[in-house]
Amino acid sequence: MTTDLILKSMNGLGERKSFGGKSLAQNIVDTDAAVIKVKPLEEIWNRSRSQMTIKYLTCSHADDWMRLRQISAEMADRTQAFDHSKFSYMREMNEVDILRKSLPQTTGLQSRRLQIDIGEKEYTCKDMLNKMEGAMKEIQTLGNMYDSLVERMGDINEEEFENAEVKAHIKRAVMQGIREMRMHGFIKTGNQEYLDQLGVSVGSTRKEILKFLEEERDSGVKDTSLLHKFLDDFADRYAAGAKQQAEWLGFDANPDVSLTFNNYGV
Repeated sequence: MTTDLILKSMNGLGERKSFGGKSLAQNIVDTDAAVIKVKPLEEIWNRSRSQMTIKYLTCSHADDWMRLRQISAEMADRTQAFDHSKFSYMREMNEVDILRKSLPQTTGLQSRRLQIDIGEKEYTCKDMLNKMEGAMKEIQTLGNMYDSLVERMGDINEEEFENAEVKAHIKRAVMQGIREMRMHGFIKTGNQEYLDQLGVSVGSTRKEILKFLEEERDSGVKDTSLLHKFLDDFADRYAAGAKQQAEWLGFDANPDVSLTFNNYGV
C-alpha cells in the first residue's frame, strides 16, 4: 500500500501532531523510508537457517547415511513449504488481477476500498515471494550437500542403508557417550541403554572412551579429526555385536531385501 493511499484514507488525520515534533503524515513518510532502507537485508535473512547452520548443525550426524537421511527429511519439509507458498502466491496474484480489472468500474469510497484491498494483497504477495526465495536457498543448499555426499558414498539404495544403520547408530551412541564422559565422568543411563540395544558392551565402551580422551588431551590436535577417526574405527570393530543382540532377541540380523526399494534413481 502506498503512503499516499494511507494518507488519503486518514481523512485529514495526517496533520495531527505526532512524536518527535512532527506531524503524523511526516512520521508515516519517515517510517516508510526506514523500511525501504533496511528492506534489502531480508534478502540475506529471508530463511530461518544459513548454509553454515544447515551443514554444521542440522546435518552434523556422525555417519554419512544419517546425514543423508536428515537431508532427505529437511528437503521434504522445505519443499512442502515452498509448494505451499508458490500456490498461495499464484492465488493471491490472481485475486489482484481480478481486483485491478474491477477498479475502473468503481468510484469514490468504493474505489478507495478496492485500492486498499489491492495494496494489501500485493504486500502479502511480496512477503510470500521473499519467503519463497528463502525456501529456494535452503532447497538448493540441501541439493548441493546431497551431491557431495553421494559423490563420496557412491551408489546408494535402501538395502545398503539397512546394512549400514548399525554402524551409524553405534557412532551416535558413542559420540553421545563421549560428551557425557567429558561432562560427568560416566556414561548416563540413556546412552547405556542405547549401547545395550546395539549389542555393544557399556564397560568396554567406557574403557575405550577414557583411552581416547587421554589421547585427545595429549595430542594437541585442535580440530575433531581424532574424534571422527575414533568413531569410524570403533563402529567397524563393534558392529558384529549387533548380530549377537539380534540372536538374543530372536530376530534375523540381516535386512529382508524383499522389503527394500533398490531401484533408486531409475
